[in-house]
Amino acid sequence: MEKRIINILTIIIISFALIMTNIPKLEAATGTMNVRTSKSSVVVGATFNVSVTISGNQPIGSWQYTIQYDSSKLKLVSGDVSVAETIKDDSTKSKTYNYTFKAIARGTSSISLAAYSLADFGENYMTVTSSGAKVTVITQAELEASYSKNNNLSSLSVKDYALSPEFNKDTLEYSVKVPSDVEKITLEGAVEDKKASITGLGEFDVSEGENKFEVTVTAENGSQKTYVVKVTVEDVNPIETVIDGITYTVVKRGSTLTAPSTFEATTQIINGIEVPAFKSSITNFVLVGLKSKEGTPKLYIYDEKDNSFTLYREIKTEGILIFPGKAKVVPDNYKKVKITINDEEVEAYEYSGTNNKGILKKLNAATSGNGFYLIYGTNIETGEEDFYQFDTKLNTLSRYNRELIDTLTKENKNYLLIIIVLSVETLVMILILLVSFVKKGKKKRRSKKDFANFDDFPEKNKEVKKEEPKEKSKENKPETKKEEK
Repeated sequence: MEKRIINILTIIIISFALIMTNIPKLEAATGTMNVRTSKSSVVVGATFNVSVTISGNQPIGSWQYTIQYDSSKLKLVSGDVSVAETIKDDSTKSKTYNYTFKAIARGTSSISLAAYSLADFGENYMTVTSSGAKVTVITQAELEASYSKNNNLSSLSVKDYALSPEFNKDTLEYSVKVPSDVEKITLEGAVEDKKASITGLGEFDVSEGENKFEVTVTAENGSQKTYVVKVTVEDVNPIETVIDGITYTVVKRGSTLTAPSTFEATTQIINGIEVPAFKSSITNFVLVGLKSKEGTPKLYIYDEKDNSFTLYREIKTEGILIFPGKAKVVPDNYKKVKITINDEEVEAYEYSGTNNKGILKKLNAATSGNGFYLIYGTNIETGEEDFYQFDTKLNTLSRYNRELIDTLTKENKNYLLIIIVLSVETLVMILILLVSFVKKGKKKRRSKKDFANFDDFPEKNKEVKKEEPKEKSKENKPETKKEEK
């Protein structure tokens, strides 16, 4: 009996234990409200983003909070300061709100939450932990002062060749000599500060003579340092020419030259040596490369007749491409000036006349001070030589209609002559009218209206004088008769 009771108790205890182990554990409802910023440091006047993320270990049904910050340092650009929301979706475990702030004054501001709460769908408050963030506002000057000023190279070399002198980060100019058969060199280097950037490294074509290369290092604060490497390729038989007192060497390797549009690669014999060249079937220009001691190759027009070289330049605008030249005849009322187009100084002509007026002046458009000039040149695409009108404001070229301007000039002169003749005729008529008015004025001054008493009128006096002798004669006659008797 006792054993039976013990067995029953044992079964009850085991069953209770099994039941207790199968009851799910109830976790406490907890949540978080965290503030995060896109930047920890901003410049006065700049904007940045802030996010508030709400989450719970169980579905959340409602929440509220108020965002706090130093309004003397920051300004809220977008987003609600206070938030209170209730949702019906019983699967939501997180929610994020986004804000935009603007930094308005130097200093540090905390961004945090106040009056916050979080509840589940049973409207039971959850245990909430909250975290904020800090933003430091600095001035532009402080930001720039914090940038690295290091613009040094830690190494520099020409692959397979030695620099002279040996590399030193404070030495800015180097030279290298290579054999005559070298066509390419490779510049290698590295910056001392990883925040700095570098340009000018890589593989480059070289030609006979001096070839100049620049390696520029830009520090984080924008300051730059340029290292110069001059690579001299031996030239056993250089072709030299002197232009404006400067000695140039003819380039013998076409890889360092680029053909302009409408030009095709060819060769040219100079001083008995074949050199690379470019020729245009439109203008018949033959271009060869010349290089000064500075090592910058440029294209020149080669004239085989007199063995001369003229610097080739292009003025390229929308629709027209010309080679500027010198005009043999300058248009009337224009003066010669120098202007810069696409970093090239060219000869131009500025309108300076004072004779043309009215319609002609408007149609001409090249009036002084309006940014219009005439340029004489050869159209690279058609081969035509003519004047072109250049607009400095729009950087455009258009064909100059000389025939129209000449026609208008002649018409303008004819109109001017007609105006002069009409003016003279008008002046003569005015003089005739003035003389006539003067004569009439004199007669009017002797009219009857100018005398207050009719007896004072001269014609009356004349009549009286004519009658008086008759009366006197009548009176005297009888007396004379009486005396005779």
